[in-house]
Amino acid sequence: MRRNSFWFPFEPNRWLSNEKLGMVSLEARGLWIHLLCLIYKANAEGKLLIGGNIPTVEQISRSVGDDCGVALKELQVARVYELKDGAIYHEGCAIHLQKMNDRLNGYRRRDESKMVDRSSIDGSSIADGLGYNNNKSNSNSKSNSESKRNNQKKDKEFVAPTKDEWLNYAKEKYPEMPSIEAEGAWFHYESKGWIIGRTKAKDWRKCLGTCYVFWKTNKGNKQTMPEPTQLNFRGQTKLKI
Repeated sequence: MRRNSFWFPFEPNRWLSNEKLGMVSLEARGLWIHLLCLIYKANAEGKLLIGGNIPTVEQISRSVGDDCGVALKELQVARVYELKDGAIYHEGCAIHLQKMNDRLNGYRRRDESKMVDRSSIDGSSIADGLGYNNNKSNSNSKSNSESKRNNQKKDKEFVAPTKDEWLNYAKEKYPEMPSIEAEGAWFHYESKGWIIGRTKAKDWRKCLGTCYVFWKTNKGNKQTMPEPTQLNFRGQTKLKI
C-alpha cells in the first residue's frame, strides 16, 4: 500500500545511544537518515525500494547527490542494516510499518462501519469518500446522486389523465356514478388546467374521488360542479351563499 504522505517515529535518545551508529562516520549517519525516509516511503515491509525496484549503489548515490558507496559499506559492516532478498532491510522499520498499517486499517474499518450504519452506500464508495483510495474523483457519485434526485422529481410531477383513462377508472371505481357526470368532471378539471386553487393537482384519482363524493351528496339536485377550492378533504361542499 503506497501513501502520498507519511510519517515515521524518531526517538532522539535511541538514536544517540545506538552503539552501531556510534561506530560509523557522520557522513554515514546522515546517509542512514536519508535511507530511512526511502524505506518508510516505500512501505515494503522494511525493504528499501524505489519505484518498486531494488536500487543499485549508483542509483542511491544519484538520489543522495554524491557517491555513497563507502558510507553504505560502513553501515553494512556496522550491521546498521542487513540485506534481505537483495535489498537493504531494517527489522525495526518493518515492525513500525506493520503497526502503522494495522492502525490505519483499523481506522478504515471503523469509519466504514459508521458510514454503513448511516447509509446504504457500498463499501468501495465509502472508502472513496473517506479518501482511502487515492487519486479517485467523487464526480461520478455526485452526478449519480443528482440524477437520482432529478428522477425523483420527475416521478412526482403530475400527469393529467386522458378522458378514456378518467372514464375507465370512474367506471371501475365508482360504477354507480353516471358516465356523463364523470365526463363532465373531466372537462371541468381539464378546462382549469388541473389547477386546484393556486396549486397543481398531485393525483387525478383523488380529484375523481372528490367529484364522486360531490355527486353522491348532491345527486338529484341540478347543481353545477363547484370550484375545487369549494371542496374540503372530506368532499363536503363549502358553497358561498
